[in-house]
Amino acid sequence: MSVSPTIRHSDQLKSPLTLRAGQKFIIETTVTGVPTPTTSWTHNGQPLTPTAQLTIDVTPTSSKLTVTQASADHSGTYVLKADNVVGSTTAEFMITVKGL
Repeated sequence: MSVSPTIRHSDQLKSPLTLRAGQKFIIETTVTGVPTPTTSWTHNGQPLTPTAQLTIDVTPTSSKLTVTQASADHSGTYVLKADNVVGSTTAEFMITVKGL
């Protein structure tokens, strides 16, 4: 039996999030599907790669993006995409970081 991917997350993340520079933010999701989906993150359409301030933790059932010290560069649209042989789905998160 194959099941297309689904992404679940907190209702709080369904509306745009506004933060102050220097704050930490976490986008935590649950990802399900059979076979286990692969996941990828983008920020403003560009693939995300981990840095000293941005980490991505992936397990077979979750994907978590953490920014330890938000800056204006972290503002924008984050998209998590989950794919398997049956299909794909995305979840979009809007983040605005305001200066100090």
